[in-house]
Amino acid sequence: MDEETYQTLVQNIEKYHNKYKIKEEKLIKIKLNKELKVLKRNEIEPILSLAYEHPLSGYFGLEATLGKLKERYY
Repeated sequence: MDEETYQTLVQNIEKYHNKYKIKEEKLIKIKLNKELKVLKRNEIEPILSLAYEHPLSGYFGLEATLGKLKERYY
């Protein structure tokens, strides 16, 4: 998500209370009763890198790795 959209959601959180919330100073998307951390555009690459390249990540293939990330992040 780009910075401008992210900040708009944070500033108007009451307006979007059924879809988003603030938790521990982070924007959270509520989707199917699950809480997903909203990633800013500049946070995506480091998360992908850690999930794919870090020795402890346990790479299980591209589709499985992306599926796991989609379970935690928006």
